[in-house]
Amino acid sequence: MAVSGGQALLNERVLASGLCVGCGACVGICPYYHYFDGKVMIMDPCRVESGRCFQVCPRAECEETDPGRGEETEYSGEIGPYRRVLMARAVDPDIRDRAQYGGAVSALLIHALEAGDIDCAVLTDAGGALAPDGKIVRRKEEVLACAGSRYSASGGLSALNRAVSSDETRIGVVGLPCQMEALARLGKTDPDGAERLAAVSVRIGLFCTWALDYRKLNRFLRDRLPGKTLKKYDIPPPPAEVFRVLMDDGWVDFPLSEIRPLVQKGCGLCCDMTAHRADISVGTVEGIESWNTVIVRTDAGAALVDSAIAKGRLETEELPEENLRHLKKAAANKRERGERASGDAGRSS
Repeated sequence: MAVSGGQALLNERVLASGLCVGCGACVGICPYYHYFDGKVMIMDPCRVESGRCFQVCPRAECEETDPGRGEETEYSGEIGPYRRVLMARAVDPDIRDRAQYGGAVSALLIHALEAGDIDCAVLTDAGGALAPDGKIVRRKEEVLACAGSRYSASGGLSALNRAVSSDETRIGVVGLPCQMEALARLGKTDPDGAERLAAVSVRIGLFCTWALDYRKLNRFLRDRLPGKTLKKYDIPPPPAEVFRVLMDDGWVDFPLSEIRPLVQKGCGLCCDMTAHRADISVGTVEGIESWNTVIVRTDAGAALVDSAIAKGRLETEELPEENLRHLKKAAANKRERGERASGDAGRSS
């Protein structure tokens, strides 16, 4: 298939190079891409010179849409700009029971939907026979059905593109750091990128060190756990160094040294662990079970968190200073690794 223009650049720099992180930003914004079972594929050739597929991709290095241009000072901190950092968890025990850790993301989204702050939310479904994918949700049970960590790419922004194309507004989006970057790039695309981004009312970013290639993970688990029904994954904080898989008959642990070869190649170039470009960023709290670390970054993020607290949906405590130091150190280490890998890739190209 002969391709040219922006599609050719995206194919050369990202898809054919194995650097695609499956964020889904190009799928639906351009009719020539499709996301299936963890992979983004070109369906037909396109010759648009400056295609939005290339402009929004977080691995394409499109200078025109680089969200960091002119913002070097603001985004130079280890965890990015923020108003405050908290420990938080859902007050509702049903949410906490079904969520990965403290259920803060689910609690915030359910509150936003029921309060009418957003009309729908873009999440990642639980997957199954195929890789996890983006899903548009509107009710509490739909949010809870998507609760939990996937540790793999999801193509989630394809669901956002579907929602915007259906004239949805006031959308909440949950995604990884690469997906938050893609949203920031979207706002700089022409002719209607800023208008499309304006449909997003709140962006909730998830802490991420890396994401796994779903197809590789699926093959690994089929080989190691044949015939088993897998219910949940977890990566406990250091020093555990294990990848945990929950089945009907209990947990099985695999050394992270066996899992790291399954990490997407493009994740090695990422410098952002805490989703700098979200309104709110959420992760676990190292050493404290059933709580989330919540970084409040923007006016929109502060308004949602404060409203959820006031309505009794979210309870908070101060994050211990030691935890904040560890978080900043981990984020700085990822940034250093990403910058080093990017430099090595540039020298070898």
